[in-house]
Amino acid sequence: MRWDARPERVADRLDALLLPLVVLLAAAGIAIPAPGRWVDRAGAIDPTLAGLVLTAGLSVELADLRQVIRRWPRLLVALASSSAGLPVLAWALSRAASGVVRQGILAAGVAPSEVASVALTGLAGGEVPVAAVLLVGSSLVSVAYAGPVLGLVAHAPALRPLGLLATLAAVVAGPLAGGIVLRRLAGRHQAVVGIGRVAGGVSLLALLWEVASQIHLEAAYLVGAGLLVAFLAGAAGIGVAVSQGAARAARPGVVLPVAMRDFAVAAGIAAAAFGPGSTGVLGIYGLLVLLGGATAAHHWARGRRIGQ
Repeated sequence: MRWDARPERVADRLDALLLPLVVLLAAAGIAIPAPGRWVDRAGAIDPTLAGLVLTAGLSVELADLRQVIRRWPRLLVALASSSAGLPVLAWALSRAASGVVRQGILAAGVAPSEVASVALTGLAGGEVPVAAVLLVGSSLVSVAYAGPVLGLVAHAPALRPLGLLATLAAVVAGPLAGGIVLRRLAGRHQAVVGIGRVAGGVSLLALLWEVASQIHLEAAYLVGAGLLVAFLAGAAGIGVAVSQGAARAARPGVVLPVAMRDFAVAAGIAAAAFGPGSTGVLGIYGLLVLLGGATAAHHWARGRRIGQ
């Protein structure tokens, strides 16, 4: 085996074990929350998130982006529909909650596409560059409007939109651009991409553990879980609607990034806007969105194999 192929094999193995690891670390964070809460108080969410976004940038090829951008009308519709519809959906659902649960749901509504949706699009047999374009576009939109939207709907006197914008620029926009540039500089060195995939998987699991440690086993979080299931279903409905008429191979690359919002970025937004305590319900959302996305990808992949 060539040495530069080993990181890819490790990353493939990590992808195969992702769901059981997600469940295990989420359960560990809930059952033994003290270490995760200590790490969160030390400010670990933002740097871990920045590392995860950097690895997402490593999966983006500029040549692929230029090719897919030629389909801009459908991509623009998908981006506009999710950017406008999901904050409204989150706001409507959050009316049934209060306190930190409501704040977490609102943060999910202004979060960008889930980084893992790009990998899951590949597993589904979809067009990965389509998902990558929507990831990049939704990240830029989130950086621009998360602060003003939350300031409008949350009525939080401590919320500083400019401060939130600076945080998102530092932990989302900057690392994403850095990852894309690093991929460009790496060229054909696949070991860099493989190492990035491994680091991204570890970062994703670490963030899930950190956020899950904020969950309190109480009735409010059960209500929040139900509302987040409804949010996930509504987001999936928007994704399915805007993918109508697209080629079969293009549908996963539209539906998954629209339906799956990044729980890690949402946690960073919630922590910056409302404090670390508001991230707990997003641990539940992270578990739901990863399980739902992986199930959908498996369904598409199975259908593609049967159709061959």
